[in-house]
Amino acid sequence: MKKPIVFLYSGQGSHYPGMGRRLFDEHPLFRACLLELDSLAQRRLGASVIARLYAADPRGAAAFDRTPITSPALFMVQYALSQVVLQAGLRPDYLLGSSLGEFVALAVAGAIDPGTALHCVIDQSRHISERCRPGGMIAVVDPINSFRQLKLDRYCELAGINYDRHYLVSGTDQALAQVEGLLRQNGIPYQRLPVDQGFHSSLMDPAEAGFRAMLPNTEINGLRYPVFSCVDGKVISHLSTSHAWRVVRQPIRFDLAIQPLLERQPLFIDLGPSGTLCNFTKRYLPEYRHAEAWAVMTPFGQDNKNLDALFERLQLAPAHATAGRQPPTPTAKGHTMKAYVFPGQGSQKKGMGKDLFDRFPHEVALADATLGFSIRELCENDPDKQLNQTRYTQPALYVVSALSYLQKLAETGAKPDYLAGHSLGEYVALFAGGAFDFETGLRLVKKRGELMGQAQGGGMAAVIAVGAAEIRNILADNRLDRIDIANYNSPSQHVLSGDKTQLDLARPIFEAIAGARFIPLNVSAAFHSRFMAEAKSRFAAFLQTFEFSPLSIPVIANVTARPYRDSEIKQNLADQIDGSVQWTDSIRYLLAQGPITIEELGPGQVLTQLVQKIIEQAGPLADATQMVDDPAPKPAAPPPAATTNSPCISLQTLGSAAFKRSYGVDYPYVAGAMYRGIASTQLVIRMAQAGMLSFFGTGGLSKTEIEAGIQTIQAALRPSQPYGMNLLHNLNEPEMEDETVDVFLKHRIENIEASAYMQTLSAALVRFRVQGLFKNSRGQIEARHRIIAKISRPEVAAAFMAPPPEKLLQKLLSAGQISAEQAQWAANFPVAGDLCVEADSGGHTDRGVLTTILPAILMLRDEIQGQYRYDPPIRVGAAGGIGTPEAAAAAFVLGADFITTGSINQCTVEAGTSAAAKTMLQGMNVQDTDYAPAGDMFELGAKVQVLKKGVFFPARANKLYELYQRHQSLDEIDAKTRSQLEQKYFKRSFEEIYQETRRYFAERRPEEIAKAEQNPKYKMALVFRWYFAYSNRLALTGSAESKVDYQIHTGSALGAFNRWVKDTALEDWHNRHVDDIALKLLHATVELLNRRFQALRGEET
Repeated sequence: MKKPIVFLYSGQGSHYPGMGRRLFDEHPLFRACLLELDSLAQRRLGASVIARLYAADPRGAAAFDRTPITSPALFMVQYALSQVVLQAGLRPDYLLGSSLGEFVALAVAGAIDPGTALHCVIDQSRHISERCRPGGMIAVVDPINSFRQLKLDRYCELAGINYDRHYLVSGTDQALAQVEGLLRQNGIPYQRLPVDQGFHSSLMDPAEAGFRAMLPNTEINGLRYPVFSCVDGKVISHLSTSHAWRVVRQPIRFDLAIQPLLERQPLFIDLGPSGTLCNFTKRYLPEYRHAEAWAVMTPFGQDNKNLDALFERLQLAPAHATAGRQPPTPTAKGHTMKAYVFPGQGSQKKGMGKDLFDRFPHEVALADATLGFSIRELCENDPDKQLNQTRYTQPALYVVSALSYLQKLAETGAKPDYLAGHSLGEYVALFAGGAFDFETGLRLVKKRGELMGQAQGGGMAAVIAVGAAEIRNILADNRLDRIDIANYNSPSQHVLSGDKTQLDLARPIFEAIAGARFIPLNVSAAFHSRFMAEAKSRFAAFLQTFEFSPLSIPVIANVTARPYRDSEIKQNLADQIDGSVQWTDSIRYLLAQGPITIEELGPGQVLTQLVQKIIEQAGPLADATQMVDDPAPKPAAPPPAATTNSPCISLQTLGSAAFKRSYGVDYPYVAGAMYRGIASTQLVIRMAQAGMLSFFGTGGLSKTEIEAGIQTIQAALRPSQPYGMNLLHNLNEPEMEDETVDVFLKHRIENIEASAYMQTLSAALVRFRVQGLFKNSRGQIEARHRIIAKISRPEVAAAFMAPPPEKLLQKLLSAGQISAEQAQWAANFPVAGDLCVEADSGGHTDRGVLTTILPAILMLRDEIQGQYRYDPPIRVGAAGGIGTPEAAAAAFVLGADFITTGSINQCTVEAGTSAAAKTMLQGMNVQDTDYAPAGDMFELGAKVQVLKKGVFFPARANKLYELYQRHQSLDEIDAKTRSQLEQKYFKRSFEEIYQETRRYFAERRPEEIAKAEQNPKYKMALVFRWYFAYSNRLALTGSAESKVDYQIHTGSALGAFNRWVKDTALEDWHNRHVDDIALKLLHATVELLNRRFQALRGEET
């Protein structure tokens, strides 16, 4: 018996910036539907919803919580996905919508026209925002009894019940702050939803009259599918203004609505953006063993894979063709087919794309970020005369042609039957065919343009009115054996490529033929010839870092004039670099498929004219299995690297897969913590949203500041997105470490980066680790709390890799801070499951050399792993000095499971330091750092690495330490030196500083003052330490008081990074975003490793 199918649609709170982006980039129907709805939305809003939804600017994404934007975005995304699954043949038996999702369900069921429904959603959302007091909602993960037991109704209203341990409350922001406090005090998990209104509560009442006027009463007859309402759990039979108002005003009762559906044991398919309702549904499934729940969209970028998996489960045609199969068969004979073709280099012109850029802001922003310059400025104005330079021409043509295709798709809503592109244009065809997304294609084209632009020597010439066979005979008869036919553009137009001297010799021979023309081309190298073998070799290595999707539309390959096979995409793209463009036979192949219209998309009409000539002079292939104009084999050229033997290193294979699984990240990359929130909440949020791990810099922050940072991060992220906190060992104030761990445990922090620890570990650190041990449902012991320990000494590494000391465990057990079971389990776990070996770095440093210390720690790890046989094994990463692909590659080759960066992230938009400091950092080189005493360990002589260029801080700090070593008190310092310190260094007297210090410690640690009064040298240390706090504060705030005293912790890695990005958009720190530079570094590292390994294998000259 067929299992019933239920589509689920979610409401406000399930949205997030970028939802459905992979589908938008890769699924033509989803994209076309979304663009069509967006055009309708723009008429009402005056702005693009898609532009906000897929904003490249993180400030735009962070602001994605305004009801007038999020409501239509939720409607559009869910409706578009519904059209995708419906077109695939998936028909629901029932629909269920929660809150705003009910309007999506009604539109899908045919109760309301989707355009009308969208306009109603927009109008109602704007009306609510204008009339209602701002508020919010909280999801509480606890039995509904806690709402009554805690008397939450004093502050808020019950806004919904999803299952027995999940309910919603609504209220004003001030009231919800009270609720959050109560929930925290009672240890009840909760999450603030990203909404700006208190939906499903009395806060909606001011909007009632206007809301009702916006939706006329409508009788519902002949719905395509029954719709269950979360207002009362019943099937909707009449769409009235009263019911529509109750959808917004009354509490959500998902628990009631799902009950009658569960009895049918159906397959639930969540078409919402987050899988929220799927998760709720799964809570009911233990009682309904034959029911299932699936989600398609999630925040983790797996939408297309999830969709294909669902289609496979239901034995439907997948959203993308399966790997290895032939491209899909086009429309049957008798129907006039459509083919789109895309031009190559030579079609560029100033002003191209000017009508496209405003329509596709997401792609334009993506292009700017990928290329490092304004694509619009280049195409429209070409101020620096770069449009005809290969490295700029190719990306520009790709962008304009790709946008032309997207515009055509949006206008027609129909995909073509075939695709083809001339040389560069083939990349646009592959994008349109679904082999890769827009950004991936642009990165490929950018690299291709760079490699071809670097090629030197040789030339090219067009030959008109001479056939291919005659050209080959002429070249052979005249021993012009260093010339290849690069392009077969039409039966009467070809392009030669090769040795420039031989081309000069060929010119008079061809010009002597009646009616023939020989036109030298203004190019820098012999493109599409054997002389591009080196570029092909390097591009082949670059291609190995990518994985391509199966084609959903046949694409005709330049090198074979036949449709691509999915297994041949990489090989064909590499071969195209030094292979001939078989354009004539490509078009003849299309003509042989039956009645077909061939339309050129992109700038110019070059291909249109060539197609017409091919039709007139040759027509379709008589036998599409053979090439009519098959060229002779090329003479031998230096053998390129065989892609089948290449190392095939990719982002997927780089680093430790276990590390990525453990932390739920996409890349073996960590952005390390930086003191006093320089590793800011914005930095952590952006990294997490990009699928990468980073740590909030808690060092030097108060307990209140740390807690506020955690709440900011948790409010912006979903529980599954990766992030962590820094736990800095506090030698002077150990109680601060305990308080910090209390905050971490209170807010359920699972990942910490432990730093500045010596051989003796603290009870607070061990408490965090051991309290995270638990027994899973299979009876296995797992560690919920993960620690990455930053170390630079073997003895400290050994302490972290051993189980927690028995004395500490007994101390914690006696204090009731861990259970007896946890104390027993701890013997099977290291204190830290991951180590990060820190070489010479910004801030505190032991000045280690990575090539020396990392192998030593890896050997030590192997010894300890062999002793304890931990499961999972301890992983070891690398940090310090990593700011270029060469440095990152070296770390991975040495055996690092992951890399951690620090200094390069300090000079990004998201870093929590001043713009003045960032500007100074942007200008530094590798030699512009120095070592100075560490303020927190001043008396011990510990060192920090700081910026030297443009500041006096390192010299002045070292002077203070020298004075401290020489003198026993401030009174011993001579008058001249004292005057210099007070006037130039401190800008105030010793006594003023000491009194300020007294006030500080009087509130925190009065024993420090007592010690200073008894010990003149300690008093001197306190006064000198003040300067370190002062200089740090100057840099963080960007104070103009004394820029030369800025204390800026940084390493030479940033100087190397600055050199690497010189003369690119990233030279300016305003263009540096922490996730962008991470991905740029990783991609370049993979490319470099492949190139180096090929060279070592003798595959590259």
